[in-house]
Amino acid sequence: MSSQPTLRVHVEYDGSKLDVEGSPDDVIKALLEFVSKVYPTYEIVRGLTLTVDLERLLKDLTGVVAFTPEGAVTLIQRDKLGRLSIRELIALYLSKAHVASQLKKADKASLSVDELLTAIGGRIGAMAGRLSEMVDEGLVERVGRGEYRITTYGLKHFQDTVLPKVRQLGGESK
Repeated sequence: MSSQPTLRVHVEYDGSKLDVEGSPDDVIKALLEFVSKVYPTYEIVRGLTLTVDLERLLKDLTGVVAFTPEGAVTLIQRDKLGRLSIRELIALYLSKAHVASQLKKADKASLSVDELLTAIGGRIGAMAGRLSEMVDEGLVERVGRGEYRITTYGLKHFQDTVLPKVRQLGGESK
């Protein structure tokens, strides 16, 4: 049985010290708590900072996305996914690419327009229009010619609004 790697951190600030060892998540939580105690305005800054908890996102994606040796797959039947809007489907597939990249199951966190068209179907004009809207809204960013990735804001939007719809589609009787 392999042991989980641990992270060890020692921090000193203005006479206060922190020594913590454990999983990366545990260490980061302890570090954030330490910083909020020694630097109270950090709480204000933290309240203005948008982040997505990867662990929670992974839990929320259980039953929706899986990772195989060949890559990430969507577990919801394609005909059911067809009930989602193009924007929702773009968010789903770009979120899947982001998570695959975070888990080192993919080389990149972005997808090309062609990859999105293959996954989603539809017309290129409709796809381009929705991508343009999503870029304007800050949900998606263009990272190259015809290449897009989801932003942190887009991930939060996906997790809060799109993912519940996707999970509901997966829970329907067959």
